[in-house]
Amino acid sequence: MATVPAVLPVFPKTNYLNSEYGIKSWLLTQDHKRIALLYLFATSFFFIIGGTAASVIRLELLTPAGDLVASDTYNIHGAYCA
Repeated sequence: MATVPAVLPVFPKTNYLNSEYGIKSWLLTQDHKRIALLYLFATSFFFIIGGTAASVIRLELLTPAGDLVASDTYNIHGAYCA
């Protein structure tokens, strides 16, 4: 009795992450999976920036002297007013 050899599936070597290379292909993409990754990275980045700013403000208010950040950091227009 003869046996039939098993046929293994052939997967394409390109997928949505490596179909095109470069920043331009990522920023101008219409692929929903790439857009979701861009949203994920952007929200994570701005969450870290906001968390860092919140930590600096909390460290500033930790002591009554408030000498971590200069007063002109928050009031940049006050230095220009007469």
